[in-house]
Amino acid sequence: MLYKQTVINELWELLQRLMKDERLQDFILVGGTALSLQIGHRISIDIDLFSIKDFDYKSISQHLKQKLNANVKEMFNNTILMDINRVKVDIIAHKYPLQKEVLHIDNVRLASLEDIGAMKLHAIFQSGTRIKDFVDMYFLLEHNPLQTYLDAYKNKYNGNTALASYALTFYENIYRDFEVTLMHGKESNWGTMKERLEKAVANPSFKFDLEPDKKINQHVRKRGIRR
Repeated sequence: MLYKQTVINELWELLQRLMKDERLQDFILVGGTALSLQIGHRISIDIDLFSIKDFDYKSISQHLKQKLNANVKEMFNNTILMDINRVKVDIIAHKYPLQKEVLHIDNVRLASLEDIGAMKLHAIFQSGTRIKDFVDMYFLLEHNPLQTYLDAYKNKYNGNTALASYALTFYENIYRDFEVTLMHGKESNWGTMKERLEKAVANPSFKFDLEPDKKINQHVRKRGIRR
């Protein structure tokens, strides 16, 4: 079962329609929404659909305009950035090998935690500007040790794991004006999160425990975190 409380109804309904669309069968849900639906840690507000194959961006964008009244903001080779019913939707060819089989839950195709972790490390190493990527890594560490995600990152991107580890402890580039909304009962102290990330870098094989309070309450969503 997915933690549907982490997304608004409009996003969930749109996601179901996109998953059923015959033109999008090569795409899977990735990113923060794929993670939030699986582990229930924070609110997520957009849809990222990735494929490991090239696709006809002009044809698919036209199809979604006609079928779902998509408002295309930008498109170019293997990339469509759009809004559908006020939900931000990115459709992208991300041609890197999946590390685990695609999950099929509640009619949604999702990237595995290992693949999401690899993508988060890749994003942090490339820019390190989004606090939500660090927050997501904090919670991913409750499910696998850092070494699992580093191995996936290396295999997926042929990346340097030492540099990826270091990036987890470098916070100077994080945008200060972006807030992450955590689910009720979830850790929201940035200092605590940094401490775990730094411990993981020091001992990548260490497995952190799940937080004792795992209760998800969709009516209490005001646990925000800023850097």
